[in-house]
Amino acid sequence: MKDKKTDWGLTPLEKLREEMDALDRELSLLLQKRLDLVTRIADYKKENHIQVLDRGREEKVIENVLSVLQNPEYAQCLKLTYEGIMAQSREFQTKRLSSSSTSPKKYALIGEKLSHSLSPRIHSLFFEKAGLKATYLLKEVPRDQLAGLLDRLKEEGHAGINITIPYKTELMSALNFISNEARNIGAVNTILLGEEYRGYNTDYYGFGMALDHHGLSYEGKRCAVLGSGGSSRAVIAFLKDHGASEIHLVTRNPQEAKQKFPDLPCTDIKAFTASGFDLVVNTTPVGMSSHSQASPLTEDQLKGAGAVMDLIYNPKETVLLSYCRALCIPCANGLFMLVAQALCAQEIWQGYKVSPGMIEEIYEELNRS
Repeated sequence: MKDKKTDWGLTPLEKLREEMDALDRELSLLLQKRLDLVTRIADYKKENHIQVLDRGREEKVIENVLSVLQNPEYAQCLKLTYEGIMAQSREFQTKRLSSSSTSPKKYALIGEKLSHSLSPRIHSLFFEKAGLKATYLLKEVPRDQLAGLLDRLKEEGHAGINITIPYKTELMSALNFISNEARNIGAVNTILLGEEYRGYNTDYYGFGMALDHHGLSYEGKRCAVLGSGGSSRAVIAFLKDHGASEIHLVTRNPQEAKQKFPDLPCTDIKAFTASGFDLVVNTTPVGMSSHSQASPLTEDQLKGAGAVMDLIYNPKETVLLSYCRALCIPCANGLFMLVAQALCAQEIWQGYKVSPGMIEEIYEELNRS
């Protein structure tokens, strides 16, 4: 049916579109005013070392927008529209903070003794791909210099740090905020040096992302964790939170491990057999490059395991993993976890979500080299 002309020489559809065009021009002016405010907010955050992402604030924006909703049918559409607007605002702020910096942002890995680490390379690849001007260095800090360390690092221009052994617990007392997963684990490995000092544990998320990447299931599964040191805490916390049916601790000193994890069954590693366990995770350093001919378990002990993940990534294939391949047991090393936890730290520092594609890209690049 042909659309009839109105008294103004327009069809009803053309008239509606003309009204829409006028409204879009008004919206464009309002959005430009909003971006003016976003720019001023970005500049304030830069001056005060505040991260871009503020989930609480974004939730309040949505509540504010929906509070004047007149037609309930529009609720989902309006919510999605503003989520898109806020995502673009975050990206705009991030680019402005990066481009307006007179000097690169500083990040670092803090530890007592730091040998060769892949962390600087991972973060440098991220900066390159994200178009950020930033540096990431290794900083060895003697224990007697821990007092006031965070203040000194912030004064030097550091926006965030990673922490490795033995300081993952020592610096917690200097933090204004500790995330739930870090508090449950009892250790932090990532700190945001902003208006507040905020601590997180990205090993927790990196471990889960690595399991998913390699297709190693854990929900409803019987799991054995080798070792009761710092790395085991994040692994155990993740498995507890994500529905493992059983978590069995395997160590050289079950009595000592029982004191750390009183709710878990503990077995001497010499008496352990993996038969019947769906997932075995090695959190010990046995098999690392300096002891690359060693394995925490013998080949006989591994028989019957459903899958194995070794958190070690150097060497690429440990003796433990070579046993797994000989026994046709699905297995993986810790490289993906290393990359994932590093980019989870970047999400905290930069204030926006890193795409899964970038994690995969950096992982593949390192895996080939």
